[in-house]
Amino acid sequence: LQLLTHRGHTPTPHLSTFIGVESNDYLLLRLPKSQGTYLTFYEGEKITVRVFSGTMISSFDTSVIQTIYHPLNCLCLSFPYSIQVKKIRREMRIKVDIDGKLGLADRTTIPVKLTNISATGCQIVTEQEVGKIDEQLALNFNLPQLTEDDTSNITLLAKVRNITNEGEGGAPSFLVGMEFVAVATNVQLVVRHYVYERLVDRRQNLV
Repeated sequence: LQLLTHRGHTPTPHLSTFIGVESNDYLLLRLPKSQGTYLTFYEGEKITVRVFSGTMISSFDTSVIQTIYHPLNCLCLSFPYSIQVKKIRREMRIKVDIDGKLGLADRTTIPVKLTNISATGCQIVTEQEVGKIDEQLALNFNLPQLTEDDTSNITLLAKVRNITNEGEGGAPSFLVGMEFVAVATNVQLVVRHYVYERLVDRRQNLV
């Protein structure tokens, strides 16, 4: 889940994990880190919690009851009075500009650029032919996370769904639509989180 602090002009997001709940009393979350160091919170500090589940986004406001450090390293928050829920269509895509690498069937690797991405696939552009429709290829890219300094290295299998030759009369250029397949659970969560975060905060990036 995502925990947002309100210490500046705009909310600052941090990653956390749900530990447990005492109904109508309090929540326990894993104490988030920044650059490897546990964050500090003060009693009564306002916090917004955002949870991503499938195609649903739930969010609620809460406040800090207590920060519990070593050995538990968790955050005790007040039980929310209300929860807002928003549904997001799976096929929604966002525009991106991310460099990547594609492993071809002949074991060579070519540079590609991701131009949009969704929770279940992406579009890439490349100057080389990538293979045939329905062929499964290894795609690797670094996915920006909560801050510009944080990235997640993603490697997954992607099936070629469509290929468009955009390089008529000039340098070769191919637009390739790809569907993610056989994605590890932790990788899927990272990709979904990235897409949903930008869908919520940067809707001008919608494709």
